[in-house]
Amino acid sequence: MSLRSRVHHLGLVLRDRRWWPFYLQRRFLSRTLREWLAGRIARFRPSAGACSSPPEEMQGHLRALQTAGISRFGQLLSEAQCRELYAYFMALPVNDSYRAGSPSFLPDSSGRHPNCHIAHHAARDILSAPYLIELANDPKILDVASAFLGCRPTIGYLASWWSYPTPIGAQQAEHFHRDVDDWRFIKLFIYLTDVDSDNGPHMYVKHSANSPLLRRIRRFSDKEIVEAFDERDVLRITGRAGEGFLEDTFGVHKGQPVVSGRRLIFQAVYSMFPLPYGPAAPVMSRRETPLDAVRELDTWANRLYLEFK
Repeated sequence: MSLRSRVHHLGLVLRDRRWWPFYLQRRFLSRTLREWLAGRIARFRPSAGACSSPPEEMQGHLRALQTAGISRFGQLLSEAQCRELYAYFMALPVNDSYRAGSPSFLPDSSGRHPNCHIAHHAARDILSAPYLIELANDPKILDVASAFLGCRPTIGYLASWWSYPTPIGAQQAEHFHRDVDDWRFIKLFIYLTDVDSDNGPHMYVKHSANSPLLRRIRRFSDKEIVEAFDERDVLRITGRAGEGFLEDTFGVHKGQPVVSGRRLIFQAVYSMFPLPYGPAAPVMSRRETPLDAVRELDTWANRLYLEFK
């Protein structure tokens, strides 16, 4: 990071108090200590409430997350719904997340810089998309998130982005790393395009969330991963458009660089506290969402993105 970028980020941190607890919790990297502290902090957060999912199903996902660090939900969107979302997002501009100030461009246009490996859609466009806000609020997913966090979840961040091939190889989160976003947090990923070994499959190291190995906040090489962990635990997650999984990304993971085509993905982050990279104020009114007017949403979980007045 350049000196200018560091100074800019320092000013942002000083102005936005959400960064203060974010950086505090990142100083605690022992899983045992983090869990002990998270359990006590959860007592002072809104309670999870009653579970509306079949208990056996919810407990199965929870056990998978607490042990392996990942639980797959199978097909959450149909092929037709994914085609609709693909057409919707193809018509909307995206921004290069790592070239601040660069002009927006359409996902399939020549406006993309040749080294741009990911491009994000705006929060309002994600909230206005069909199906996605409803999926982020799927009761079975919220039930698992509540049980994992030990309190009512906050939807701390929503994202949808395209991944592209570039001539310069892996960049940023295309290297193995750990996320340290909150005391406890999990992330929902849903592929919106088919993903095979060439289309940027997500990679996850099972059991690494609870492992003391490679605990520093930095990028790790593939060589470091196979030397530290059982190679059989390194998952390469391919799948059809519409497939989704919940993941504890405190565990070691990465997005494999795209070799051909492009990948469209949706992500929802469930956290204990607001996240500094989420919106500072609600993005839109609940009435503006594509959800049916009678569909109730948890006002606590959605408070960062939606205005309910």
